[in-house]
Amino acid sequence: MSTSIETSGTSIPELEPELSNPKCRGNIVLVPQPSDDPRDPLNWSQGKKCGILSILCLAAFSGMASALANQLGFGAQAKTYRKELGELAYTISAAVAGIAAGPLFIVPLAHIFGRSSVIFWSLIGCMGCGIWSARMTGEGDYIPFTVSRLFGGIFGSIPSILGAQPLMDMFFLHERGKVFTTFHLSFLLGTVAGPTFCGFVVQHADWPFEFWWTVALQGVVSVLAFIFLEETGFTRDGGRVYQPQRKGFIRNRIATFFLGNLVAHKDGMKEAPKSALAQFLVGVSPVGLLAGLYTFGFFGWFVAINTLLTVFLQEPTGRDGYGFTPQQNAAFTFALWFGLIAAQIWGFLVNDRIPLMVSRWRGGTWKPEYRLHSLWVPSVLIMPVGLGIFGAALQYHLHYMVLALGSFLVTFAAFCSVPVAVNYMIECFKDNATEVACIMGTYRLGLGVAVPFFIDAWIDGVGGPGWVFGMMAFFSLFAFSLIVVLMLYGHTLRQVRIGRLAHDEEGVKVMQDDSSLGENKTKA
Repeated sequence: MSTSIETSGTSIPELEPELSNPKCRGNIVLVPQPSDDPRDPLNWSQGKKCGILSILCLAAFSGMASALANQLGFGAQAKTYRKELGELAYTISAAVAGIAAGPLFIVPLAHIFGRSSVIFWSLIGCMGCGIWSARMTGEGDYIPFTVSRLFGGIFGSIPSILGAQPLMDMFFLHERGKVFTTFHLSFLLGTVAGPTFCGFVVQHADWPFEFWWTVALQGVVSVLAFIFLEETGFTRDGGRVYQPQRKGFIRNRIATFFLGNLVAHKDGMKEAPKSALAQFLVGVSPVGLLAGLYTFGFFGWFVAINTLLTVFLQEPTGRDGYGFTPQQNAAFTFALWFGLIAAQIWGFLVNDRIPLMVSRWRGGTWKPEYRLHSLWVPSVLIMPVGLGIFGAALQYHLHYMVLALGSFLVTFAAFCSVPVAVNYMIECFKDNATEVACIMGTYRLGLGVAVPFFIDAWIDGVGGPGWVFGMMAFFSLFAFSLIVVLMLYGHTLRQVRIGRLAHDEEGVKVMQDDSSLGENKTKA
């Protein structure tokens, strides 16, 4: 029988600390325990799960690539609109603002129409915004172009937010580190790859073509999503009630994408306003504030660098820039690619292994805070060093390869932080994965949106970019101190529950001795 904690007159169910006859994979207990129903997403084949994961990754990648597509086209656009490079950076800030704030308003609709439907139509909306941006080629089109980038960011961000809950529905606790790393780095790759490809495009063609290729990409992804994407909601004891999936391909596709309320859970209309409120409640909860402010003050510096990198590189050498062409700028961004690849390798190797090792040392039971121990090396060592190198390269106008080294280190550390922080928060509020992903995205991008508007005054006020990025290095260490607080006191802070949202997996047995498995083993 499950236990509960009484808080403010409400009863909140807790997981059993141990199961009498658990289903296992090797010596790892399957958490959550799958039902015996083959329709349960936890029981789907690994191939089907990975196929849906791939579609979600492609959708998130294409959305982010489209949202930030014009980042390396500032020079050509500046000539079209007769603006300074810094003013063109505001268009990226508009896109980032859309990415950060848009999901707060659109994500609740997934409770009414289903996640797959909202993802599909957001891809269509992002295609429309790409066409809109590509058509803004007149001298007086700067404002409409900026607005198109705002809406491109809103629609482009939706797959990266709504993909979180299907991953929770399909994958077990011991798989989530790898899965969330793959998913999050897919859409973060879009923020790097989109500008890189467009830098090569704008060097050899008119700048509107930097949007046309993203329109084609999203068209392909939309077709794949229409064919293969499925709703992952499943009725469990005490959980939301989902309607049975329609049989037959055509009927299922119509129900999923055109009549989404036929596959969403039955209380969607009631849940939508609650979802909007839940985003706020998660964000102001003690663990939400600490984890959110960590990403705000840690990942935010990468967003600032990524947004302003074109300005630093394409400014003439006489104005303390490097005088890069768009193509040279695009080639430089491969330093960010290498940082992302290194982060993917690191996350694949440690984001599940370290938490499970800590769990084994603590007797095999689970605490969400074990996830956070993967952050020590990126946060304490890599990020401060990377920011210091980047600032020194700008301050003393060192060779661009020194700047590339700093960019690589900052990218690696920042991209290592996101999957871990979001995964931790989702495991603290496991029934509200979408709302968690949404508010964490807002925290993650909030600082990056603002930096372009005050970076020049900051540089002038402290005596150069070296001091600015040196200060950022110390701020990043302070941000990590918030994670240390969670490592030490996360259990206590999670008891301060906001509404009925808090529902975690603490205390469940995740590791068993080989001698105790008996007949509980299941095939991997």
